[in-house]
Amino acid sequence: MRELLGKIGRFCESHVEKIVLILVAPVCAYFFFTGVIFRPNAVTYDGKTLDPGRIDAYVSEKADELRNALANVSQDERPKKQPPSLVRGPIEPNNPVVANVFASRPAPESFMSLFEDPLSFLDPGVVPVRLDRSIDGRRYALPLIGPVTDVAVNHIRAAAYVPVGDVSSTMGYSQTQTEPNDLDLVTVEAKFDVVELYRQFRAYFAGTEVEKREWRDPCLAVPKFAAVQLQRQRQLDDGTWSDWQAVPRSRIEQFRELFTPIERVQDLPPGGVKVRLMQFNSKPVTMALLQPEAYQIASAEEEWFPPSFYDKFKTLQRKVEMEQKRQEREERQSQQESTTTTTGRRGGTTTGVGDTRTTTRDRRGGGAYGDTGAYGGDRRGGARDRSGRTGTTTDPRTGTRRGTTRGAAGTNTDPYGTPGGRPGEGGLMREVVSTDEAYLDFAEALIRLNTDLSKLDEPLLFWAFDDTADPGQTYRYRIRLGVFNPVAGTNELVERDMDKNDQAILWSRFSEVTRAVSIPRRTYFFAKGVEERARVATVEVARYALGYWYTQDFDVRPGEVIGREMEPPKKKKETDDRMSRLGDRITPTAGRAAALLDPRAMDYQVTEPEDPTTPEMVDYGTGAMLVDLVEAGDLGSPPNLQLRPYHEMLYTSDGATIERMPVSQRNWPSDLQQAYQQIMGERNKDHQPFRSFTARSRIGMGDGRGGGGPYGPY
Repeated sequence: MRELLGKIGRFCESHVEKIVLILVAPVCAYFFFTGVIFRPNAVTYDGKTLDPGRIDAYVSEKADELRNALANVSQDERPKKQPPSLVRGPIEPNNPVVANVFASRPAPESFMSLFEDPLSFLDPGVVPVRLDRSIDGRRYALPLIGPVTDVAVNHIRAAAYVPVGDVSSTMGYSQTQTEPNDLDLVTVEAKFDVVELYRQFRAYFAGTEVEKREWRDPCLAVPKFAAVQLQRQRQLDDGTWSDWQAVPRSRIEQFRELFTPIERVQDLPPGGVKVRLMQFNSKPVTMALLQPEAYQIASAEEEWFPPSFYDKFKTLQRKVEMEQKRQEREERQSQQESTTTTTGRRGGTTTGVGDTRTTTRDRRGGGAYGDTGAYGGDRRGGARDRSGRTGTTTDPRTGTRRGTTRGAAGTNTDPYGTPGGRPGEGGLMREVVSTDEAYLDFAEALIRLNTDLSKLDEPLLFWAFDDTADPGQTYRYRIRLGVFNPVAGTNELVERDMDKNDQAILWSRFSEVTRAVSIPRRTYFFAKGVEERARVATVEVARYALGYWYTQDFDVRPGEVIGREMEPPKKKKETDDRMSRLGDRITPTAGRAAALLDPRAMDYQVTEPEDPTTPEMVDYGTGAMLVDLVEAGDLGSPPNLQLRPYHEMLYTSDGATIERMPVSQRNWPSDLQQAYQQIMGERNKDHQPFRSFTARSRIGMGDGRGGGGPYGPY
């Protein structure tokens, strides 16, 4: 028995894996057929286990049973229709739930439509209800708004970048399409003591001027600037002045509509003074209101500054121009001396008869170096001035000059040297001349984002523009500053100031009236001559276009209009004919240098390339028509009281009034002669390329402003 059990044990041990396989195989086969083959995705539905294919059939059977059951039910036993939703369905005015909700407004389509436009039923002209806070008995006296002082005015005329479209709050000046165009810009500046204004507001709303301590409100004690109003008068033909008229804000201002003064509370948009205070409670808005952005000037010779800085800029600009001219003059003189030196060297070498030795003038002096003979003269080698003192010395090798001019005591008489800190004549340093000082001084007067207006050391500088001035007119201006009345419309004023309850803006007094500003005309015409037999007048028309004056002569007969649109004349520039024969062009500077060596080098002219500063067409139209040419005469000035005959040109601009102009410059009145001389002086100016338009950032200069021109580098 023991051996049998041993054999069985050894057999099982040898075939254990087969035994396990025989036992597991039936179990796996069961799960395979029951779970995979026959019911792989069976689910339980309505208390029954159904295969996927059986579910659809079961649902269809249940639907047929329900349909048959409903067909057998009477009409009264059928389920009633559910009422519409009060949230998304239409609203019935008679519904007791909402009967009193829409008594004062039309019923909307649904409750959900209220979220789309909840105030659509309001009339825009209806003034919103204001809360009357006077129930607590608070009373305030209004602070005093100080005076506007140091008013000044200036006018500039130049080519500027003028917006083609409208500038708005969403489309700023730098984002709007612009084009160079002529601009007459009047700037009126003034100063205001902002520190005193802050002190007044603190005292009258949160300080000792408030009757009761519990009435003090620090939120009312911070003044908010509301408006800067500029007014002007126009001089009439009889010399009197028109009524004062408000000047609109500049065309390029982004917040132009916001800055339009609204003085009465009843005229304010919805929200009243509270919303208005929130709109102006921003430092960029305050900066744009008090110190608005100026037009970008395209003309290279002009720049905008407020009046207190403009004169300094022009003075420095003239010094820079004088320094440039002086340098050009010295360069030309240096080139002439260099040429003379070369000629002296060539002419100072002689060959004696019968002698092969070459004799050269003493290089210590003589010839080009200041000697009058072969060996005599001033051996220091330098040109003498009228006093006999030695002037500048020319280096015989390089042609450059060394400053040796001395005064009687041996000091240098020229305190300047070359710009940029290079040694000048006599070894001294020449002062650097630049307009940067004007820009830097102006930058200190600008409001910055971190400027605390309540702690300014000096009165605040603010300004306003008039870009609507008409050429040929004369104006004078006055300006004032406005601050919001924080308790307007609240009936919280003392009896003394109750008449200002509806006044949204507290104004300062107007400044003093500025000097008269005359805006020059952009078109002039001058009667220069007359041909009696043909009855033809020669009229020269001058037109200001894109920063420069253009003139053109016209032969006009009675009944003809003076001037018409024409192309401007093409400028010529001179070049070296030897270079031109090679098909090359040289610069005017190189042409002048070539002329120093050979005067015949300047006898060739070519047309300059197209100048972007020159308009394609110049409108010389004057709107005046020549009526007649008549003889006239007057007595000369004492003591030559003799009859002086001349012709007069009769013309009309409106068809009703006949005006007269003497023919010939010697017969013109003094103001016309002055205008003609000024135009002729500016007509021949070299055209400088326009400065490019750059997108200015008012936060680019340090932590305050940036910008080209007065606002610093962009």
